[in-house]
Amino acid sequence: MNITRSDRSMRLSGKILKQIISLTALGLILVVFSGCSRVGPTSISMGRAAYNEAINKTEDEQLLLAIVKERYGETSTLLAVNSIAANVRFKSSATVDIGYGSSVNYEKNLVPFSAGLAYEENPTITYMPVQGEHYIRQLLSPIPLDLFLMAIRTIGNTDDLFTLLVDRVNGLQNPVFLYEPFPKRDQQFIRFIKLFKVLHQAGVLYLVHDQKEEIEFDFVLNNYQKSYVKQVFEFLELLDLPTPLDVSKEIILPVYFAINSQNSWGVGISTRSTWDLIEILRAAVEIPKEHALAGLDIKYPPMGLPGEGLRIVSSKEKPELISTAVKYEGHWFYIPRTDQQTKAVFRLLRIFWSMSISGSVNQNAAPVLTIPVSQ
Repeated sequence: MNITRSDRSMRLSGKILKQIISLTALGLILVVFSGCSRVGPTSISMGRAAYNEAINKTEDEQLLLAIVKERYGETSTLLAVNSIAANVRFKSSATVDIGYGSSVNYEKNLVPFSAGLAYEENPTITYMPVQGEHYIRQLLSPIPLDLFLMAIRTIGNTDDLFTLLVDRVNGLQNPVFLYEPFPKRDQQFIRFIKLFKVLHQAGVLYLVHDQKEEIEFDFVLNNYQKSYVKQVFEFLELLDLPTPLDVSKEIILPVYFAINSQNSWGVGISTRSTWDLIEILRAAVEIPKEHALAGLDIKYPPMGLPGEGLRIVSSKEKPELISTAVKYEGHWFYIPRTDQQTKAVFRLLRIFWSMSISGSVNQNAAPVLTIPVSQ
């Protein structure tokens, strides 16, 4: 059997072709799998932050919109994100064009190798309406005293927390609105807050857990005999408590959830509800003049200490440098990014609002971000 030179060339070209195809396929497999190993963690790091930011932004917006609408006397419904399923799919493709035969037939016409990677994301978001008896009870109930006191221990601006969250202390009143017979702010309450802050920052007054079941916290006054005797005595007098004869001993004041402590030794504190915080911010909404003249909004009396300095601004044009903004009745309502006081109260409201809804939605289906990576 005679094998011509052309037959040998064809067989040799066939072997070379098979080797090229095998090496190309192997390279393609390595590229695809190495790409998946990189894309998986990357998709999680990028997707998680994006979803988290979107949820945070929209929750701020829906809460602000509810506050604005209720200032106009309109109803509103809040939706809680119950679950998120983000299915991410990656599809890869590759082609190899190899010429066979005379180069005249394919020269300058073939692309030796090409590959592609397709990305597809199909998010499924489940919302739950915030409603039910548990939600209403949580919304209207006073903020738990232990939670308030723990916040006092950890947050530096104790005077702001006291002013915002406390309704009264041992008869010292701190109303949200200046109804009659309270046309003016209680100067004694203001002085109590200032003394509390001074003594707390000086390390003279601090909060401790009490071992008794009926008492969770105590105010303890200690090491005051050198520089703070006058302030401590004034602090006790504002609380309508007797001053000690021996200033070398520490003073322990049990803290109760009560209107006052006339029948016991200690401090009676009553706190506001989450609904009260909503009403404070609702009253802080600046209503456009034409809407006020038309009687579209709910009128409020002068604000007391809790709402002093708070502002939710309105504007016909879309604002810049905003923290949160929504559009309603042809106007923009927003919290300026530079208004740290209103932003702080809004953040605090978000925290207590999330506590109110914690039992009104299915917590077994908490928000979950799942990103499977497949070819």
